[in-house]
Amino acid sequence: MNDAADRALRDDIGRLGRLLGETLVRQEGQGFLDLVEQIRLVARQVRDQSSSVTEADLEWRLGEVSDVEAILLVRAFTMYFHLANVAEQVHRVPGLRERTGDRGRFAEVLDRIVESGVSKSDLADLLARTTVKPVFTAHPTEASRRSVLDKRFEIRGLLEQRMLADGLEQARIDRRIAELIESLWQTDEIRTAKPTPVDEARSVLYYVEQLIVDALPDFLDDVAAAVSAHGIDLAPDTSVVRFGSWVGGDRDGNPFVTPEITESVVEMQRSRAMRVLVAELESLASELSTAQLIRPVSDEVSRRLGEYESMMPAVRAGFSQVTLGEPYRMLVTYMHRRIELASSNPSHGAAYSTAHELADDLAVIHRSLMSNRGERIANGRVARLMRLVATIGFHLVSLDIRQHAEKHHEAIAELLDDVGIDYPTDAASRAELLAHELAGRRPLSPPGPAGQVGETLALFHTLRRLKDNLGDEAAQSYIISMTRTTADVLAPAVLAREAGLVDVPRGVARLGFVPLFETIDDLRGIGGTMSELLSCQPYRELVRLRGDHQEVMVGYSDSNKDGGIATSQWEIHKALRTLSDTCRRFGVSLTVFHGRGGTIGRGGGPTAASILSQPAGVLDGSVKSTEQGEVIADKYGQPQLARRNLDLSVSAVVEASLAHRESRVGADLHERWDPVMELVSQTAYSSYREFVSSDGLVEYFLGSTPVEELAALNIGSRPSRRRGGSGLGDLRAIPWVFGWTQSRQIIPGWFGVGSGLGAAIDAGHLGELQAMYEGWPFFTTFLSNVEMTLAKTDLSIARRYVERLVEPSLRSLFDVVAAEFDRTTSNVVAVKQAPLLDDLPVLRRTLDVRDNYLAPLNLMQLHLLDRRRNSHDLQADAARRIERALLLSVNGVAAGLRNTG
Repeated sequence: MNDAADRALRDDIGRLGRLLGETLVRQEGQGFLDLVEQIRLVARQVRDQSSSVTEADLEWRLGEVSDVEAILLVRAFTMYFHLANVAEQVHRVPGLRERTGDRGRFAEVLDRIVESGVSKSDLADLLARTTVKPVFTAHPTEASRRSVLDKRFEIRGLLEQRMLADGLEQARIDRRIAELIESLWQTDEIRTAKPTPVDEARSVLYYVEQLIVDALPDFLDDVAAAVSAHGIDLAPDTSVVRFGSWVGGDRDGNPFVTPEITESVVEMQRSRAMRVLVAELESLASELSTAQLIRPVSDEVSRRLGEYESMMPAVRAGFSQVTLGEPYRMLVTYMHRRIELASSNPSHGAAYSTAHELADDLAVIHRSLMSNRGERIANGRVARLMRLVATIGFHLVSLDIRQHAEKHHEAIAELLDDVGIDYPTDAASRAELLAHELAGRRPLSPPGPAGQVGETLALFHTLRRLKDNLGDEAAQSYIISMTRTTADVLAPAVLAREAGLVDVPRGVARLGFVPLFETIDDLRGIGGTMSELLSCQPYRELVRLRGDHQEVMVGYSDSNKDGGIATSQWEIHKALRTLSDTCRRFGVSLTVFHGRGGTIGRGGGPTAASILSQPAGVLDGSVKSTEQGEVIADKYGQPQLARRNLDLSVSAVVEASLAHRESRVGADLHERWDPVMELVSQTAYSSYREFVSSDGLVEYFLGSTPVEELAALNIGSRPSRRRGGSGLGDLRAIPWVFGWTQSRQIIPGWFGVGSGLGAAIDAGHLGELQAMYEGWPFFTTFLSNVEMTLAKTDLSIARRYVERLVEPSLRSLFDVVAAEFDRTTSNVVAVKQAPLLDDLPVLRRTLDVRDNYLAPLNLMQLHLLDRRRNSHDLQADAARRIERALLLSVNGVAAGLRNTG
């Protein structure tokens, strides 16, 4: 972002701040705005090291406010952050355009690939199989209600309009923004009840449908134009993007996701897809006005019209005399009726039964236009709809199913017990038994209703029914969390056989099984596990039936919680190398599914950089990654921003698949750098494990963060613990990261890195580390992400949480945190040979500005936590006000830091 763009952003944020200030005066009075400004000024003076004002002064001032004032103050600061985030989204598009060019990064990558000597046939083959699949999840880090999101979305659109408006129009826009800000102030941001999985699905689909309607067609059009510019012919229904979701399918630790919920969510997705397609066909019918008197149509079109006239005579009777001379419009009108019936009465004989039938009708129109001088129409409006159908089908998004490995073993044990077989306890014997069952035809479950055999097996019967009724695309991947052995994958395959989704002797494989490797030990053993799995003949046959393709998921969250960020990132990187080699040895193509979160500690960070930093040979046109929480709104909440993010992701996959088939780091450098990184990882792991294994660490974490209070925020349907235990092992990675972030310690994003780098520096490897930072994309991305987390960490704020909320006997743990933070900052600077964020001045300036507002929010949260935990004689009304203010502060800090979970 250049200086002019930076000024424009600051002007918009300032304007929104002034309109917010006017609203506060109108709603709460001038005295309240004066209080807000006073606290903001004191906070800024606290940040100014030359000022005599201290954080103790600010904390004292905040301690003087009443419970009601606390609620209003937190709301005011939080709303400022949300408005600033909206403005930054709007202004990020020009910044992305500066980096990617007006043509987009994808077009530039194609230019470079062709110039490098890659043949057009190889490029065409790759593009035909390229699939970038964002998978939207319901992880509880986006706390905003739909009514709030709608208003922010409109403000975003108004800011975009304002950039091109004249003075009079700008004044009108400002009035409308002020109206929306007033409405936001009068809207309750906090949910009064915990959302159900269906509620979460509606929230995710809000973004998905908006993305599909407003951004996807233009992006795919850009891709088609860039490919065509190189003389490459792709099928008009080629789409390089698909969308997935876990909402309603992720049952790992969530008892509220039942088979009935899964069915309800899939039906909802189908309804949204139909709504989109009905609107698109209406638009196409209004546009395809080609008259047969001027241009003929193909015999194929004429035959299709004849078939539909017999099938739907009522539609034929409704055509006007003009329409009767416009065959394409007639055909699209018939198609429109078929899609309406598919939505409202799918059993009707004229209803489309699959999206492939709709795609076939569009292909008939496309071929006819291409043969009768309508190439631009065919490759324009018609092809855009063909690509949309290829992307969303009748299912909108493909629902992934996830369940914990132990649940499958419990179900298998129950089925075997019913037929008099003891289920072995050791993994090898289990795998042998399951492989035998998978290869055979003997049913294990009794006849009768599926519900009689338990919920786990009932789920597979539900999936069978959904696939039969809605198509296999409705749900394609079954993810096994905490995969450790071959038996963990074979068990759900046997259960799927019971429902008829899998039948090796008959050549049926309607569901893909995706092992999820999450812990450090499991990542280290990935090669042996996958080799054993692919050596299992009946399972290898399932893979063959699915096109010799295997999907494998790696988890960033639990591996980080288990081993710290350095070891997590390094073990995932090594696991991907091993995984690629293993699949290649077995003749299997690979899709890696990256379970990334919003924060650096959960695999977050720039998507394109992450893709390009993967080991050479891992990518071959296909990649999946989760999009979680506030990241969904941040990346896809604005159409132009969504287009640019899709552009960056797809171009990175194509570049990594073709231009980086061989490692950009030569074998000689790997021989030098891998041992250095191993030393960094091993020392970082020891440092991290020593810290999280410290006596009292759980109590320190719960005391110094608001993690226990998060449950009352009603921002997710899933419990924060897997089995309801009280130990660190049972705590999910999301609240682990969320809690540390709220108190500004952000342990998962950097802890241990300083010790690891220090060990390598002490061993004489500083020069190698500096060379690694300059020349190894993996290490560059890793260290840059750590650097950003360090910049968001504020130990002066964190220290106050510890001093106020943690038992005195445990406060020494903060000294460990502070020492490692200093060590990490110093060593990152030494390796970079530059101050933190030196190459990102706009981000540094943005974080500095935000700190003036974050400091009072954090300290107010601290004050509220102290009151809630230590005031035992509060009246019910006072307790409710404190809880409300506290939960609003959690929302505000999350908005201020941007990536929280």
